Amino acid sequence: MKKEIVDPKIKEIIHNIAEDFRFSSEHEKYAQLFYAAEASGALDKTMHADMLEYIETSMKELKNDIAWKQKFLSENPEIEEERMLNTMKTIEQEYETLLTYLTMNGF
Repeated sequence: MKKEIVDPKIKEIIHNIAEDFRFSSEHEKYAQLFYAAEASGALDKTMHADMLEYIETSMKELKNDIAWKQKFLSENPEIEEERMLNTMKTIEQEYETLLTYLTMNGF
């Protein structure tokens, strides 16, 4: 049984994550997961569990990266990397949105 993803924002986030994998050298389980979710527009129980696992793990790593980057930039004001930090924060918001969706739309 598959659940169709109807929320356009969730579809956009899944697309963005799939795009991130396309621009990386990773083509493992999670890359295939997001490609399949994007292509089918639906999640089955296994896909849902795998996506939830990926998002929860990635969010922890991203939050640590953001905290480190903020500390580094505050200690080194001559370095202009605000754009990178803002991009990381956008990704964090997308992860939070997808995590909320997956949590509320479980199997």
